Amino acid sequence: MGPAFGTKTSLALLISLLLLALSAACGKGSPAAPSPPSSPPPSGLTFKGSTSLGSQRLAGVEVSLSGDSIQSRETDANGEFEFSGISGSHFIVTPLLVGYTFSPSNYELGGQSRSDLNFTAQRTSNGTMVGETAVDFSAKNQNGQNVSLYEYFGKVVLVNFSADWCAPCRDEAGHLEKLFQDYKDKGFQIITLLTSGSPAEWANEYKLTFPVLDDGSQRVWFIYGEGWLPLNIILDRKMTIRYKQADYFESAIIDTIEKYL
Repeated sequence: MGPAFGTKTSLALLISLLLLALSAACGKGSPAAPSPPSSPPPSGLTFKGSTSLGSQRLAGVEVSLSGDSIQSRETDANGEFEFSGISGSHFIVTPLLVGYTFSPSNYELGGQSRSDLNFTAQRTSNGTMVGETAVDFSAKNQNGQNVSLYEYFGKVVLVNFSADWCAPCRDEAGHLEKLFQDYKDKGFQIITLLTSGSPAEWANEYKLTFPVLDDGSQRVWFIYGEGWLPLNIILDRKMTIRYKQADYFESAIIDTIEKYL
């Protein structure tokens, strides 16, 4: 009897211990669900700055980002702007306000974030040379409609002077239409001023879809002209002259367009 009783007692004790272990495990409950991962910090570059006139911050000024990314912002009530999440290694930041130039005229940036892109505005001094703000003009296009240069403020503009008697101008005309088609969706515009000949016939002959203006009186040529035809002038988005050269040097023209788009 002794051994049997001891065996039963040991078995009961073992069962009790197992029940206690199971009870303790159940009391712990289900393991806590893992917390969701935190959002990663924003990637890319950030460019910040402001525009001012004297001691006054300028709100509502359009600021253009060009280069590896093309965007625009308006300065807020404090005259401040910001581009964020930008990818690339070459950028130009340019403020745009009709009637004003800015110092510096733009910032050329690499692949590092900047928060000190501050511009100071001053009244425009117009001219016709590289580095000056282009003089506005207007003339009738091939459809008899009045077109002015400053309608295209905010775009990169190629102003081309040509004439129907000029063989190099004729060679250039077909190239200009292709150039326009290649870049027009990025904020590029071409205007041809024809100092001799019919704008309608010129546009039709070369299938031009950009404005061809009548400058038969050479009124605009008198303001801008020098050297010989064709004459090509490239303006950045705020109408600053960045390139002015007689004849057609396509690689230099494309390089300038791409720089300021």
